[in-house]
Amino acid sequence: MKVASLGSGSRGNALYVEEGGTRVLVDAGFSGAQLARRLGQLGVEATSIDAVIVTHDHRDHTAGAGVAARRWGWPLYMSPATREAVNALLRGAEQVRPFRAGERFEVGELAFTPFLTCHDAADPLAVTVTGRSSGLKLGVATDLGRPTTSVRHALAGCHFLVLEANHDEVLLREGPYPWSLKERIGGSRGHLSNRLAAELAVELLHPDLCAILLAHLSEACNDPERARGVVGAALEAEGWRGTLHVAVQDRPTPLFDIPRLLTGGPGRSQLELFRSREA
Repeated sequence: MKVASLGSGSRGNALYVEEGGTRVLVDAGFSGAQLARRLGQLGVEATSIDAVIVTHDHRDHTAGAGVAARRWGWPLYMSPATREAVNALLRGAEQVRPFRAGERFEVGELAFTPFLTCHDAADPLAVTVTGRSSGLKLGVATDLGRPTTSVRHALAGCHFLVLEANHDEVLLREGPYPWSLKERIGGSRGHLSNRLAAELAVELLHPDLCAILLAHLSEACNDPERARGVVGAALEAEGWRGTLHVAVQDRPTPLFDIPRLLTGGPGRSQLELFRSREA
């Protein structure tokens, strides 16, 4: 199994996952042109994508879903409530395939299990992705609101974890947003802070968790160094020696090869922050 963020933050989110010839996106929060360009940076043709799994209706996760589905024939998997909420993005010609929280479904070599989160969307979901051949488990957990017992249960045993670290609590409190927005972001239906992300990451540690990708950072109330510092310190204190990486808004991450990370390939024993050249 391989995974890469195409970009993550309040202006767009999309995650690329592949195994055994199956290629999917979890969310499509960039324009069609941006999705194609960012996939191209990973050496992936847009026409090769087998499906998009839409976690919830917010624009930073759905902006390109409709146009991409029409342009390249990508099937869109989403819950009925999310389908209703994104109706304005669709024209009726798209292949929309419904799923519900707790109901496992498969796309080629990948099996998806959606689970509920507390985010303020029509039907907020996160997903785990399991390779049907490899047995590897990926957890995709952004827009969490708060880390509930069911979230912890769903994410247990992941080999690779994509976890939101949206904001620094002090920067949010002192930042430029109106107080109502600050309350939304920091509330139980908003986003995880660096501190809460660190606490959840530590709870989810187990010997085969080889990498954590921090995602959905606020550009106004966080920065990669700050998120990495808080979460990395908590993980190092527990003796974890996996790969810690931070997804940014404007460019893809590297394409992470999970089996290689598990067997001690380059990057297995380091906490790192990705600083690639601008695309």
